[in-house]
Amino acid sequence: MTFSFKKEVRDINRLRQIATVLFEEGFGYLVGKIRLKVPLSKRIKQGLIKKEKTAPAIRLRLTLERLGPTFIKLGQLLSVRPDLLPKEYITELEKLQDRVEEFPFEFVEKEIRKELKKGIKELFSSFDKKPVASASISQVHKARLKTGELVAVKVQRPHAKEIMETDIEIMFHIARLIEKHMPEAKKYNPVRIVEEFADWTKDELDFRVEARNAKRFYHNFKGSRIIRIPKIYDKYTTEKILVMEFIDGVELHNIRKIKTKRFDIEKVMKDGFRAFLTQVFVHGFFHADPHPGNILVMKNNKIGLVDFGIVGYFSEELKRRSLEIFEGIVKQDVDKVTDAFLSMGVVENKNCDSNLFRRKIRKVIEPLHDSELKDINLSSVLEEVLEIALDSNIKMPTDFALFGKMAVTLEGIALGYNPKFKLIENSKPFIEDLLKKKYDLKYMVNRFIESANKFGGLITKLPEQTNKALERIQQGNIKIDIEDTDIKKLSLEIDKSSNRLAYGMVIAALVIAGALTINVGNEIAFGLPLISLLCFLFAALLGLVLLVSILSERRLK
Repeated sequence: MTFSFKKEVRDINRLRQIATVLFEEGFGYLVGKIRLKVPLSKRIKQGLIKKEKTAPAIRLRLTLERLGPTFIKLGQLLSVRPDLLPKEYITELEKLQDRVEEFPFEFVEKEIRKELKKGIKELFSSFDKKPVASASISQVHKARLKTGELVAVKVQRPHAKEIMETDIEIMFHIARLIEKHMPEAKKYNPVRIVEEFADWTKDELDFRVEARNAKRFYHNFKGSRIIRIPKIYDKYTTEKILVMEFIDGVELHNIRKIKTKRFDIEKVMKDGFRAFLTQVFVHGFFHADPHPGNILVMKNNKIGLVDFGIVGYFSEELKRRSLEIFEGIVKQDVDKVTDAFLSMGVVENKNCDSNLFRRKIRKVIEPLHDSELKDINLSSVLEEVLEIALDSNIKMPTDFALFGKMAVTLEGIALGYNPKFKLIENSKPFIEDLLKKKYDLKYMVNRFIESANKFGGLITKLPEQTNKALERIQQGNIKIDIEDTDIKKLSLEIDKSSNRLAYGMVIAALVIAGALTINVGNEIAFGLPLISLLCFLFAALLGLVLLVSILSERRLK
């Protein structure tokens, strides 16, 4: 990437400013340790050590606040990622708020004309000059379209993109130095954190991304009597302007006003949790930043959601694993919870002891065995497990970490209104309904077809992968360690596995053939045509033979 001379000078000045703040907030040792080469005055380099007595997490928050909007945004992102930082840092970073002055209305007028090719008076019948909200990237104004709809107009802050790009370049520079000169910090993957932040910021700076997210939520909750999602007006939406339906409600953090309005807060909490669980386990697409300012309580106890910049995605596999965790907690099955976490995580360090990880998780889960459901605090369990994973160099899926943080945040909000509120107890009916569907015939057939398709893909790649492996063996590039000295026994096991693999391939082929011919011919039985019915029957018969073979072998053992 090339820079103009003017930009290079600006980067140096900004880097000096960052180093100065680090010294003043007690992180001077860090500047020296990572060998950050930047000219500083003797006055800054001397002393100012007194702040080092303050807890590092607090000093980090204060540092980010002083460094401005981009660094505040970084801190806010980290606050929803308990898989990246220890709990004490997450707790402190949750206090970060955008404290940004509103920018002049003249710029709002100029930006709207530039982006929408028309002036405010041509597009809106009324437009409030004073914003209803002002943040580091944008501010929001209340307005009314010529067609009569009340809308919220989100306008990007002047030079926001240029400022953030400069700061992110410096973040990358500092992150690389940290990884190079501070081996003890490598487990936190500073470069990867900045990479994720850069991707997130890129999306947040393009309001069309948020518009797409909002439209997906709108579609998912269309007709809902509980959740209200603002409608997006595509005609007035660009990269730097977002126009959406104005939702009138009380922000959830305004406890005093909500109590004055006499909302049925118990109903709001229960409906809200059910709606968020629906997002995760039904839609597979959820609002990953549900802080109280993004949740509005409306008339008739309806819940409005706004700000769709951070979202999470749950694949079918992630849904299944997460449901296993819930099921294990509800049934107080330690092994189910532990196995689900281990199968979900990725071991990033070869020296990681997965058995130690299992023992640590058991220490968190086992005390639940003697607890009643109403006494289980799900958010504490998730926080502790994610922290254990972080210490053990086991990387949990980002979207699961976002889900965990969402659960922690929502339970925290609810406890502010009702100290006896327990997420797991209120979630139990919803989870039980999902678990019943897990054993539904249609669900099991769909899952089997999904697995068969994956298996078919594996078989397709097998010849190519085998050929590559043989080539590497010929070249002497493969090292094989065999711990079992009983080769004959190993050979027999391979033969059995090969036979079962052949059975599995035939069963998968029959199931796929049955699914593909499900609409071919007239219905004979169970709503299926003859060809499809025969395929499924043969598949079931072979599956039964395979099952009997496996069970009989287990009895012999």
